[in-house]
Amino acid sequence: MDGASLFCGFAVVIDDKFGVDGDIIQAIAQAIGEGGCHVVGMNARPTEPQLDGLRTASFFVLDWRLFDLGEGVDVPAQLKRQNAADNIALIKALRKRRFAPIFIFTNEEPKEVRAALEADAELQFAEPQSHIFVVSKGEVRDRGVFAVLSDWLAKNPTAYVLKQWEREYEAAKNKLFLDFHSRSEQWPLILWKSLTDDGVSESEELGRIIGRNLLSRMSPFEFDMAPFADALASLDFNDANYREMLKKVLEGERFVAKDQLHGPVAPGDIFKTKDKYYINIRPDCDCIARDGQAADAVELYLLEGSKATAKQMHERYISTFGFNERHNEALVYPVANGAAVIFQLANITIETWGARKDSRIGRLLPPYLTRLQQRYASYLQRPGLSRLPQEAMPPVPAPAAS
Repeated sequence: MDGASLFCGFAVVIDDKFGVDGDIIQAIAQAIGEGGCHVVGMNARPTEPQLDGLRTASFFVLDWRLFDLGEGVDVPAQLKRQNAADNIALIKALRKRRFAPIFIFTNEEPKEVRAALEADAELQFAEPQSHIFVVSKGEVRDRGVFAVLSDWLAKNPTAYVLKQWEREYEAAKNKLFLDFHSRSEQWPLILWKSLTDDGVSESEELGRIIGRNLLSRMSPFEFDMAPFADALASLDFNDANYREMLKKVLEGERFVAKDQLHGPVAPGDIFKTKDKYYINIRPDCDCIARDGQAADAVELYLLEGSKATAKQMHERYISTFGFNERHNEALVYPVANGAAVIFQLANITIETWGARKDSRIGRLLPPYLTRLQQRYASYLQRPGLSRLPQEAMPPVPAPAAS
């Protein structure tokens, strides 16, 4: 796995000895530069304004001991604790702005650094799966920085997929803006006027247009997961921990919790009141406040649902196709902390966003939302058929004699 190509971009090196001739960090920074990256060096932890300027970094290199008391001086325990706390705070601040690999290259004992990271529950630090990697500066110098990074990348599927995706994303973003700019330098204004004339939220719709066009310009992805074959083989698919992890991953694919949502109502928004769930199935264009209408006045078309029991789920589950719902329902799973919810297609209510917004718990994403909307559309247009009498059913064959 070629770490040099996947980590190309600019690297941020935070080390109090950066720029000091002869120090080991200078050799590491030089090797990063020779590998095709641009190095931004900092002698101290970045300030808040500086952090915002690091959003496009390919990766970060952090020295754990960001102070110098001179050679042979015993470091007070309080200073060690404060240094560790400040570094952990920095790591959290960095990943809020940019989820990228953070490599701690240190002269300290790596196991002590790992212990400090493991003690912080929020970081969920566990090598090699973590996006934080701890290694001694001596090992980096001896083996070569990109050899170390490539070995780590081969054990970290999240970082590998992130870097492959970023490569395609950046290429598609460039294609998109170059294409639109070549058509007209005024393209944002032209689209803005069109959206204004249409009476919709210009900012929201312009963002959606860019998102759709960006996705259409991305090349087909080619992920090579062969290096992770051993990690995949080590998973126990029948283990309770694996099953819980699987549910969380599947939920992340189809459901976005409310703390990650921004802006007003949208199709797929799920609300909860006591033990009842409600999902908005109204189309995008009708979820927008128009002609001076307040956002709180936008009407929602809500299907009512309830949490499915394990028995109900197993009754509807077919391993080949997933869930085989009854004609008057749609089942979504997993959402909202692993819940399975059965929405009744016959139960639809109309309420305003203002009346419901405080009870929103998240949003169901396409294509799962699209399927639910299609099931409702089919149900709404169903023909009325007379019920088939039980007496018309063929008899059940008797079990064969053993």
